[in-house]
Amino acid sequence: MTTHREVVAALLDAASHRENVVLATVVRITGSSYGGVGARMICLGDGSRVGLVSGGCLESDLAEHAHRVYATGYAEVVSYDTRDDDDVPWGLGLGCNGLIEVLLEPLSPHQGMEVAGLIDQALAADSPSVIATVIRSHGPDIGGPRVGAHALLDNAAIRSTGDWGTGSVLFDGTQFVAEALAAGRRGVVREIGSVEVAFEVVMPAIRLVVCGAGPDAAPVARFASELGWDVTVVDHRPLTKAHSARFPGARVVECGDALQIAGVLPANQRFAAVVMSHHLARDRDYLYGLLKSEVAYLGVLGPRARTERMLAELVVREGSLPEIDERLFSPIGMDIGGEGPDAIALSIVSQISAVTSGRGGGHLRDRRAPLHTSTPVAVATGSI
Repeated sequence: MTTHREVVAALLDAASHRENVVLATVVRITGSSYGGVGARMICLGDGSRVGLVSGGCLESDLAEHAHRVYATGYAEVVSYDTRDDDDVPWGLGLGCNGLIEVLLEPLSPHQGMEVAGLIDQALAADSPSVIATVIRSHGPDIGGPRVGAHALLDNAAIRSTGDWGTGSVLFDGTQFVAEALAAGRRGVVREIGSVEVAFEVVMPAIRLVVCGAGPDAAPVARFASELGWDVTVVDHRPLTKAHSARFPGARVVECGDALQIAGVLPANQRFAAVVMSHHLARDRDYLYGLLKSEVAYLGVLGPRARTERMLAELVVREGSLPEIDERLFSPIGMDIGGEGPDAIALSIVSQISAVTSGRGGGHLRDRRAPLHTSTPVAVATGSI
Protein backbone atom coordinates (compact mmCIF):
# COMPACT_ATOMS: atom_id res chain seq x y z
CA MET A 1 0.00 0.00 0.00
CA THR A 2 1.10 3.55 -0.61
CA THR A 3 2.03 5.20 2.65
CA HIS A 4 0.41 8.39 3.85
CA ARG A 5 3.77 10.12 3.50
CA GLU A 6 3.96 9.21 -0.19
CA VAL A 7 0.48 10.66 -0.68
CA VAL A 8 1.48 13.86 1.10
CA ALA A 9 4.63 14.14 -1.02
CA ALA A 10 2.72 13.55 -4.26
CA LEU A 11 0.06 16.14 -3.40
CA LEU A 12 2.69 18.73 -2.53
CA ASP A 13 4.65 17.96 -5.71
CA ALA A 14 1.53 18.40 -7.84
CA ALA A 15 0.72 21.66 -6.06
CA SER A 16 4.25 22.95 -6.66
CA HIS A 17 3.71 22.37 -10.39
CA ARG A 18 0.25 23.94 -10.19
CA GLU A 19 -1.42 20.70 -11.25
CA ASN A 20 -4.99 19.73 -10.52
CA VAL A 21 -5.43 16.14 -9.35
CA VAL A 22 -8.17 13.67 -8.47
CA LEU A 23 -7.74 12.04 -5.08
CA ALA A 24 -9.28 8.58 -4.64
CA THR A 25 -9.86 7.59 -1.00
CA VAL A 26 -11.43 4.41 0.39
CA VAL A 27 -14.20 5.69 2.67
CA ARG A 28 -16.23 2.57 3.48
CA ILE A 29 -15.49 -1.15 3.73
CA THR A 30 -17.78 -4.09 4.41
CA GLY A 31 -16.39 -7.61 4.37
CA SER A 32 -12.99 -8.42 2.89
CA SER A 33 -10.61 -5.74 1.63
CA TYR A 34 -6.94 -5.36 0.74
CA GLY A 35 -6.51 -1.93 2.26
CA GLY A 36 -8.34 -0.11 5.01
CA VAL A 37 -10.41 3.04 5.03
CA GLY A 38 -8.02 5.85 4.14
CA ALA A 39 -6.10 3.99 1.43
CA ARG A 40 -5.45 6.57 -1.27
CA MET A 41 -4.50 6.97 -4.92
CA ILE A 42 -3.73 10.18 -6.77
CA CYS A 43 -4.73 10.49 -10.46
CA LEU A 44 -2.95 13.17 -12.45
CA GLY A 45 -4.16 14.92 -15.55
CA ASP A 46 -1.72 13.08 -17.80
CA GLY A 47 -3.18 9.73 -16.75
CA SER A 48 -0.37 8.78 -14.38
CA ARG A 49 -1.16 7.53 -10.90
CA VAL A 50 0.47 7.46 -7.50
CA GLY A 51 -0.65 4.94 -4.92
CA LEU A 52 -3.03 2.05 -4.45
CA VAL A 53 -6.48 1.67 -2.94
CA SER A 54 -6.58 -2.10 -3.41
CA GLY A 55 -4.12 -4.78 -4.45
CA GLY A 56 -4.29 -3.49 -8.02
CA CYS A 57 -7.79 -4.82 -8.75
CA LEU A 58 -9.68 -1.52 -8.86
CA GLU A 59 -7.08 1.03 -9.90
CA SER A 60 -7.60 0.94 -13.68
CA ASP A 61 -11.37 1.19 -13.37
CA LEU A 62 -11.07 4.02 -10.86
CA ALA A 63 -8.72 5.86 -13.20
CA GLU A 64 -11.47 5.84 -15.84
CA HIS A 65 -13.90 7.38 -13.37
CA ALA A 66 -11.22 9.88 -12.35
CA HIS A 67 -11.05 11.17 -15.93
CA ARG A 68 -14.69 12.16 -15.66
CA VAL A 69 -14.25 13.76 -12.23
CA TYR A 70 -11.19 15.63 -13.48
CA ALA A 71 -13.21 17.00 -16.41
CA THR A 72 -16.40 17.89 -14.54
CA GLY A 73 -14.84 19.09 -11.28
CA TYR A 74 -17.54 17.29 -9.25
CA ALA A 75 -16.73 14.74 -6.52
CA GLU A 76 -18.46 11.38 -6.53
CA VAL A 77 -18.40 8.02 -4.76
CA VAL A 78 -17.78 4.81 -6.72
CA SER A 79 -18.94 1.52 -5.16
CA TYR A 80 -17.66 -2.02 -5.79
CA ASP A 81 -19.86 -4.71 -4.24
CA THR A 82 -18.53 -8.26 -4.66
CA ARG A 83 -20.25 -9.83 -1.66
CA ASP A 84 -22.38 -12.04 -3.94
CA ASP A 85 -19.46 -13.04 -6.17
CA ASP A 86 -21.22 -11.21 -8.97
CA ASP A 87 -19.11 -8.30 -10.16
CA VAL A 88 -20.00 -8.75 -13.81
CA PRO A 89 -20.99 -5.09 -14.17
CA TRP A 90 -17.32 -4.17 -13.89
CA GLY A 91 -15.84 -7.28 -15.48
CA LEU A 92 -13.25 -7.38 -12.72
CA GLY A 93 -13.71 -10.95 -11.49
CA LEU A 94 -12.51 -10.03 -8.01
CA GLY A 95 -14.19 -12.65 -5.85
CA CYS A 96 -13.18 -10.70 -2.75
CA ASN A 97 -16.60 -10.84 -1.09
CA GLY A 98 -16.59 -7.27 0.12
CA LEU A 99 -18.04 -3.81 -0.42
CA ILE A 100 -15.63 -0.98 -1.08
CA GLU A 101 -16.68 2.64 -1.59
CA VAL A 102 -14.15 5.11 -2.96
CA LEU A 103 -14.52 8.89 -2.92
CA LEU A 104 -13.12 10.61 -6.01
CA GLU A 105 -12.57 14.30 -5.39
CA PRO A 106 -11.02 16.91 -7.65
CA LEU A 107 -8.36 19.01 -5.94
CA SER A 108 -6.87 22.29 -7.06
CA PRO A 109 -3.23 22.97 -6.11
CA HIS A 110 -4.40 24.93 -3.06
CA GLN A 111 -6.85 22.21 -2.01
CA GLY A 112 -4.18 19.57 -2.51
CA MET A 113 -1.85 21.45 -0.16
CA GLU A 114 -4.63 21.71 2.44
CA VAL A 115 -5.38 17.97 2.35
CA ALA A 116 -1.65 17.16 2.47
CA GLY A 117 -1.29 19.40 5.52
CA LEU A 118 -4.19 17.66 7.25
CA ILE A 119 -2.70 14.19 6.75
CA ASP A 120 0.77 15.36 7.71
CA GLN A 121 -0.54 16.83 10.97
CA ALA A 122 -2.22 13.52 11.79
CA LEU A 123 1.03 11.63 11.15
CA ALA A 124 2.93 13.97 13.47
CA ALA A 125 0.43 13.63 16.33
CA ASP A 126 1.16 11.88 19.62
CA SER A 127 -1.86 9.58 19.34
CA PRO A 128 -4.26 8.27 16.67
CA SER A 129 -6.30 10.95 14.94
CA VAL A 130 -9.60 10.88 13.07
CA ILE A 131 -10.18 12.56 9.72
CA ALA A 132 -13.83 13.26 8.91
CA THR A 133 -14.82 13.58 5.24
CA VAL A 134 -18.21 14.48 3.76
CA ILE A 135 -18.87 11.80 1.13
CA ARG A 136 -22.54 12.32 0.17
CA SER A 137 -25.26 14.90 0.32
CA HIS A 138 -28.84 13.59 0.32
CA GLY A 139 -30.51 16.75 -0.80
CA PRO A 140 -30.19 20.49 -1.20
CA ASP A 141 -29.10 22.05 2.04
CA ILE A 142 -28.47 25.76 1.87
CA GLY A 143 -25.51 26.52 4.03
CA GLY A 144 -24.71 22.82 4.48
CA PRO A 145 -21.34 21.13 3.98
CA ARG A 146 -20.13 20.08 0.55
CA VAL A 147 -18.84 16.70 -0.54
CA GLY A 148 -15.08 16.61 -0.06
CA ALA A 149 -14.96 18.77 3.07
CA HIS A 150 -12.37 17.36 5.51
CA ALA A 151 -11.60 17.90 9.18
CA LEU A 152 -9.01 16.54 11.59
CA LEU A 153 -10.80 15.68 14.82
CA ASP A 154 -9.68 14.91 18.35
CA ASN A 155 -12.82 15.30 20.47
CA ALA A 156 -13.06 18.75 18.90
CA ALA A 157 -12.31 20.17 15.46
CA ILE A 158 -8.59 20.79 15.15
CA ARG A 159 -8.33 21.76 11.53
CA SER A 160 -10.72 21.70 8.58
CA THR A 161 -10.57 22.13 4.82
CA GLY A 162 -13.26 22.56 2.21
CA ASP A 163 -16.75 23.96 2.72
CA TRP A 164 -18.38 22.76 5.95
CA GLY A 165 -21.15 25.30 5.57
CA THR A 166 -22.76 27.28 8.34
CA GLY A 167 -24.44 24.45 10.26
CA SER A 168 -23.31 22.29 13.14
CA VAL A 169 -22.28 19.18 11.18
CA LEU A 170 -18.61 19.56 12.02
CA PHE A 171 -19.34 20.06 15.71
CA ASP A 172 -21.83 17.17 15.75
CA GLY A 173 -19.25 14.92 14.10
CA THR A 174 -16.93 15.02 17.10
CA GLN A 175 -19.24 12.62 18.94
CA PHE A 176 -18.13 9.84 16.56
CA VAL A 177 -14.39 10.14 17.26
CA ALA A 178 -14.36 7.44 19.94
CA GLU A 179 -16.47 5.12 17.80
CA ALA A 180 -14.13 5.56 14.85
CA LEU A 181 -11.06 4.90 16.99
CA ALA A 182 -12.66 1.67 18.22
CA ALA A 183 -13.42 0.62 14.63
CA GLY A 184 -9.78 1.10 13.61
CA ARG A 185 -8.86 0.61 9.95
CA ARG A 186 -12.49 0.10 8.95
CA GLY A 187 -13.60 3.48 10.24
CA VAL A 188 -17.28 4.38 10.38
CA VAL A 189 -19.75 6.24 8.16
CA ARG A 190 -22.57 8.15 9.82
CA GLU A 191 -25.42 10.34 8.63
CA ILE A 192 -25.41 13.80 10.15
CA GLY A 193 -28.29 15.90 8.99
CA SER A 194 -28.52 15.66 5.22
CA VAL A 195 -24.98 14.39 4.63
CA GLU A 196 -22.96 11.22 5.10
CA VAL A 197 -19.61 11.62 6.81
CA ALA A 198 -16.81 9.03 6.77
CA PHE A 199 -14.53 8.89 9.80
CA GLU A 200 -11.03 7.54 9.11
CA VAL A 201 -8.42 6.65 11.72
CA VAL A 202 -4.86 7.80 11.00
CA MET A 203 -2.13 6.21 13.07
CA PRO A 204 0.94 8.40 13.77
CA ALA A 205 4.06 7.44 11.89
CA ILE A 206 6.49 5.21 13.78
CA ARG A 207 9.57 7.19 14.80
CA LEU A 208 12.69 5.06 14.36
CA VAL A 209 16.11 6.09 15.65
CA VAL A 210 19.02 4.11 14.22
CA CYS A 211 22.15 4.54 16.35
CA GLY A 212 24.98 3.87 13.93
CA ALA A 213 25.63 4.66 10.30
CA GLY A 214 27.55 1.64 9.06
CA PRO A 215 26.77 -0.19 5.81
CA ASP A 216 24.24 -2.46 7.55
CA ALA A 217 22.30 0.54 8.90
CA ALA A 218 21.41 1.67 5.37
CA PRO A 219 18.87 -1.11 4.58
CA VAL A 220 17.25 -0.70 8.01
CA ALA A 221 16.71 3.01 7.31
CA ARG A 222 15.63 2.30 3.74
CA PHE A 223 13.01 -0.33 4.60
CA ALA A 224 11.62 1.83 7.42
CA SER A 225 11.44 4.91 5.18
CA GLU A 226 9.63 2.94 2.49
CA LEU A 227 7.04 1.98 5.10
CA GLY A 228 6.42 5.67 5.77
CA TRP A 229 8.20 5.73 9.13
CA ASP A 230 9.94 8.84 10.43
CA VAL A 231 13.59 7.76 10.45
CA THR A 232 16.57 9.42 12.15
CA VAL A 233 20.09 8.04 11.76
CA VAL A 234 22.52 9.01 14.53
CA ASP A 235 26.27 9.06 13.88
CA HIS A 236 29.24 10.19 15.94
CA ARG A 237 31.07 11.56 12.89
CA PRO A 238 30.66 15.07 11.46
CA LEU A 239 28.00 15.19 8.78
CA THR A 240 28.79 15.52 5.09
CA LYS A 241 26.51 15.58 2.05
CA ALA A 242 27.92 12.28 0.84
CA HIS A 243 27.33 10.78 4.27
CA SER A 244 23.70 11.89 4.41
CA ALA A 245 23.10 10.76 0.83
CA ARG A 246 23.55 7.15 1.93
CA PHE A 247 20.28 7.39 3.84
CA PRO A 248 17.63 8.78 1.46
CA GLY A 249 14.34 9.46 3.18
CA ALA A 250 15.96 9.71 6.62
CA ARG A 251 17.43 12.52 8.70
CA VAL A 252 21.08 12.06 9.61
CA VAL A 253 22.21 13.84 12.76
CA GLU A 254 25.53 14.06 14.56
CA CYS A 255 25.82 12.94 18.17
CA GLY A 256 29.46 13.05 19.23
CA ASP A 257 28.69 11.86 22.76
CA ALA A 258 26.48 8.77 22.83
CA LEU A 259 25.40 9.62 26.39
CA GLN A 260 23.67 12.68 24.93
CA ILE A 261 21.41 10.57 22.71
CA ALA A 262 18.34 12.06 24.42
CA GLY A 263 19.15 15.35 22.71
CA VAL A 264 18.42 13.92 19.26
CA LEU A 265 15.42 11.74 20.08
CA PRO A 266 11.96 12.50 18.63
CA ALA A 267 10.26 15.19 20.68
CA ASN A 268 7.13 13.22 21.48
CA GLN A 269 8.96 10.16 22.83
CA ARG A 270 6.81 7.73 20.84
CA PHE A 271 9.53 5.84 19.06
CA ALA A 272 11.58 2.72 18.47
CA ALA A 273 15.37 2.59 18.55
CA VAL A 274 18.04 0.27 17.17
CA VAL A 275 21.59 0.29 18.54
CA MET A 276 24.06 -0.83 15.86
CA SER A 277 27.23 1.29 15.83
CA HIS A 278 29.49 -1.81 16.18
CA HIS A 279 31.55 0.02 18.83
CA LEU A 280 31.20 -1.54 22.26
CA ALA A 281 31.67 1.56 24.42
CA ARG A 282 29.51 3.72 22.16
CA ASP A 283 26.74 1.13 21.99
CA ARG A 284 26.88 0.82 25.77
CA ASP A 285 26.30 4.57 26.15
CA TYR A 286 23.53 4.56 23.55
CA LEU A 287 21.93 1.68 25.47
CA TYR A 288 22.09 3.56 28.77
CA GLY A 289 20.60 6.73 27.32
CA LEU A 290 17.78 4.82 25.65
CA LEU A 291 16.96 2.76 28.73
CA LYS A 292 16.29 6.04 30.54
CA SER A 293 13.92 7.16 27.81
CA GLU A 294 10.33 6.13 27.10
CA VAL A 295 11.28 4.18 23.98
CA ALA A 296 8.62 1.61 23.06
CA TYR A 297 11.07 -0.74 21.35
CA LEU A 298 14.81 -1.00 21.97
CA GLY A 299 16.81 -3.43 19.86
CA VAL A 300 20.53 -4.09 20.20
CA LEU A 301 22.44 -5.70 17.34
CA GLY A 302 24.82 -8.49 18.25
CA PRO A 303 24.82 -11.64 20.36
CA ARG A 304 23.06 -11.83 23.69
CA ALA A 305 26.37 -12.13 25.56
CA ARG A 306 27.53 -8.75 24.17
CA THR A 307 24.41 -6.99 25.43
CA GLU A 308 24.65 -8.72 28.81
CA ARG A 309 28.26 -7.52 29.08
CA MET A 310 27.22 -3.93 28.35
CA LEU A 311 24.45 -4.09 30.94
CA ALA A 312 26.82 -5.50 33.55
CA GLU A 313 29.36 -2.74 32.86
CA LEU A 314 26.62 -0.12 33.20
CA VAL A 315 25.59 -1.52 36.59
CA VAL A 316 29.19 -1.20 37.78
CA ARG A 317 29.53 2.31 36.38
CA GLU A 318 26.11 3.72 37.26
CA GLY A 319 25.29 1.70 40.37
CA SER A 320 21.83 0.82 39.03
CA LEU A 321 19.83 0.77 35.81
CA PRO A 322 16.30 1.69 34.84
CA GLU A 323 13.97 -1.30 34.82
CA ILE A 324 14.74 -3.58 31.90
CA ASP A 325 11.42 -4.87 30.61
CA GLU A 326 9.95 -6.29 27.44
CA ARG A 327 10.99 -3.20 25.50
CA LEU A 328 14.53 -4.59 25.15
CA PHE A 329 15.22 -7.02 22.29
CA SER A 330 18.61 -8.68 22.10
CA PRO A 331 19.43 -10.52 19.93
CA ILE A 332 17.46 -8.23 17.68
CA GLY A 333 15.04 -9.22 14.95
CA MET A 334 12.63 -12.01 14.06
CA ASP A 335 13.69 -15.55 13.27
CA ILE A 336 13.08 -15.50 9.50
CA GLY A 337 16.37 -16.92 8.26
CA GLY A 338 18.45 -15.34 5.52
CA GLU A 339 21.95 -13.93 5.39
CA GLY A 340 23.46 -10.50 4.83
CA PRO A 341 22.52 -6.90 5.70
CA ASP A 342 19.24 -6.83 3.78
CA ALA A 343 17.91 -10.00 5.42
CA ILE A 344 18.95 -8.75 8.86
CA ALA A 345 17.31 -5.38 8.19
CA LEU A 346 14.09 -7.11 7.09
CA SER A 347 14.15 -9.13 10.30
CA ILE A 348 14.63 -5.99 12.41
CA VAL A 349 11.98 -3.88 10.69
CA SER A 350 9.51 -6.78 10.79
CA GLN A 351 9.99 -7.14 14.53
CA ILE A 352 9.51 -3.41 15.14
CA SER A 353 6.32 -3.48 13.07
CA ALA A 354 4.98 -6.48 14.99
CA VAL A 355 5.82 -5.04 18.42
CA THR A 356 4.42 -1.59 17.71
CA SER A 357 1.24 -3.18 16.30
CA GLY A 358 0.78 -5.43 19.30
CA ARG A 359 1.27 -8.58 17.23
CA GLY A 360 3.29 -11.71 17.91
CA GLY A 361 4.74 -11.99 14.42
CA GLY A 362 3.50 -15.53 13.71
CA HIS A 363 2.15 -17.02 10.50
CA LEU A 364 -1.16 -15.54 9.35
CA ARG A 365 -2.13 -19.06 8.29
CA ASP A 366 -2.22 -19.98 11.96
CA ARG A 367 -4.16 -16.93 13.11
CA ARG A 368 -7.76 -17.64 14.11
CA ALA A 369 -8.65 -14.06 15.04
CA PRO A 370 -9.51 -11.49 12.35
CA LEU A 371 -6.46 -10.36 10.38
CA HIS A 372 -7.16 -6.74 11.17
CA THR A 373 -7.97 -5.75 14.73
CA SER A 374 -10.93 -3.46 15.28
CA THR A 375 -9.15 -1.27 17.78
CA PRO A 376 -5.95 0.39 16.50
CA VAL A 377 -2.86 -0.19 18.59
CA ALA A 378 -0.86 2.95 19.29
CA VAL A 379 2.88 2.93 19.76
CA ALA A 380 2.63 2.97 23.52
CA THR A 381 5.37 4.57 25.58
CA GLY A 382 7.09 2.09 27.82
CA SER A 383 5.01 -0.77 26.69
CA ILE A 384 3.45 0.54 16.76
